[in-house]
Order: sequence, then C-alpha cells, then structure tokens
Amino acid sequence: MNPDIQCVVQSADILGEVPLWCDRSQRLWWVDVRRPALQSHDPATGRHTAQRLPETLLVGSIALREAGGFVLATNHGLYFYDPASDLPPQAVVDPESDKPGHRLNDGKCDRRGRFWVGSMLDQKREPAGTLYRFDPDHRCHAMLDGFVLPNALSWSPDDRSMYFADTHNQVIWVFDYDLDDGAISNRRVFKDWTHQLGRPDGATVDADGYVWNCMVATGQLVRLAPDGRVDRVIQLPVTNPTCPAFGGAGLDTLYITSHSQRLTPEKLALEPLAGGLFALDVGVKGLPEPRYRG
Repeated sequence: MNPDIQCVVQSADILGEVPLWCDRSQRLWWVDVRRPALQSHDPATGRHTAQRLPETLLVGSIALREAGGFVLATNHGLYFYDPASDLPPQAVVDPESDKPGHRLNDGKCDRRGRFWVGSMLDQKREPAGTLYRFDPDHRCHAMLDGFVLPNALSWSPDDRSMYFADTHNQVIWVFDYDLDDGAISNRRVFKDWTHQLGRPDGATVDADGYVWNCMVATGQLVRLAPDGRVDRVIQLPVTNPTCPAFGGAGLDTLYITSHSQRLTPEKLALEPLAGGLFALDVGVKGLPEPRYRG
C-alpha cells in the first residue's frame, strides 16, 4: 500500500534536483538545474522561496558548508554561495575548465567533510564524465572516469560503503570506502537495472542502511536492501522523480524532487504536478547531511 504522498511545492521545475535538509535553517533546499535557482521549503510554515542564480550557472548539485552557505557544483566548476549575503557566487576551482560542454552533476559530502561530485557532457550522452573528490583544502582529485550520467552518490551508515550510479547505463555500483583517507576500492555492481524501463537517478541512505533510489521514466521510488535486493517500491504521481532526501526535525519525512523537461503539453496536462517537490512518510528515518569543511 502506498503511503500518503503530498506535493508540498508546485514549483514546476524543469529539472528539480538534489533536495538537501539543513538542520540550522530547518528548511529543505534544492535546485532547478535548467532554470538556475536555489529554492527552499519551510515545512513549519509552508513558505517557498526561490533565489535566482546567474543564468550562466547550471547548478547540478549543492552541499551545505560548515562555514555557512553552500557549495554549488556547476558547469563552471565549484562555487561558494551564501544566500543570506549580498555577494554573488564565488568561484573556487574548475576541474574541467579545459572541457567545453561539460558540467558537474550529482554530488554529496562524506562524513569527513569532503565533497564528491561527478561530471558529464551536458548535451551529449558519451562516457566522458569523471568522479571527483573535493577536499576541505580545496584540492580536487579525479578518482574515476568513463561515466555518462553520474548520480546516486551516498554512503552506508557505517561509512564502509559508497554508492554511485550511471543513470544512462542503468547501473548502481558499490565501493569499499576508507573514510580516513577518502579512498574507494573493490568496485562492484550493487543493482543492475538494464533491460528495465526505469533509470536510477538520485539516491539517499536511511538509518537502517537501505538505499532509496528514484527511478526516472517509471515514477518509482525503490528501497534497496544492503545486498541489492528490492525491498519496497512506491509509485509516485509523476513519471520523472529525480532525487530523494530525508528531512524534517526528526529526519522522518522523505522529500523527492522531479522534472518536467521534454514533457509534451499533452503529457503535462496529464501530470500537472511534474517538476514539483513531494513529501511522504516511509516509516524510517534518515541520517544527518554532512557539511563541507572547507
């Protein structure tokens, strides 16, 4: 039986992505990649804000900073941005300045404050993407390459496993993770979705160590056990959910972003909530979101 699913913000995002709960502001933050804006939802009041970002910045993901504000992963590299200030986003480093047409996509911090992010060709589907580790000292390390559409970065509660997907190739991998050194090893298939209609997009891990993954094109939210077994499938009211994240004061609400890009007017009429932000109670809690320590 499906839980009650609410569209808490009808934001009509073209490509809503990377919901992120901030314990300091008690708000849920996310972006619209194609219509650059940093958005927030206050569940206590229902208030929705959208702060426009420079049109030249396509923000693929965000992370909280220990110093305040956010890390923005963009088509021009990594930026720092504090929406509470009057300053524009500040450029930090661009690991792909010599690669026109590339942008940074899905990214998250590990529990040592390192920001991991994957890159991709924005308008082509070729295995030109790289997985980077952005350390607190602002050094950027290329860890792996050969990806088309990197997504689903997340870690197990004990920090011994890291998950990572290529949406285009319909595979989620798991790596052994060394939290002290930020090293990955023993890459292996966690879940193979090839020959399925849906494609694995963003993911998060709950307090029990299960992976929640949004499946683009099928409108499904899938909970995967630590051994890769499908534990639960929830059908959502939109075809293209993009990324889940636990939020709320008790981290007991699961928020989901979605996209409306490439939907025809006829399909949009059938999916008026496409591009919205959704919330549901799935009966488990999430984990606090780590902050970038640089």
